Amino acid sequence: MNPPEYKVMGEDGQEYGPVPDTQIRQWIMEQRLDKKSPVLPPGGKDWVFLGALREFDDLFNPPKPVDHRQRLMWLLAAASVVLGALVIVALRRLTHH
Repeated sequence: MNPPEYKVMGEDGQEYGPVPDTQIRQWIMEQRLDKKSPVLPPGGKDWVFLGALREFDDLFNPPKPVDHRQRLMWLLAAASVVLGALVIVALRRLTHH
């Protein structure tokens, strides 16, 4: 099966394509295309902005980086609560026997 192919409207007003999604991805990474670039999706009748196509979301909206310091703070806070609860249980057992 052939990959889906798109047509692209260049800044010069010329229509390019059809080209596969891999070429679209390459042009995005080369900053030749952006969210506002008009494209005609495979089987589409209307031109849309490239940013409206979910298949390219990963290039325009990459996942936010994990803040390891924030994660560590939450882990330490949770560990403190658990450790505190264990100390309370241990002290109760010691004082009730």
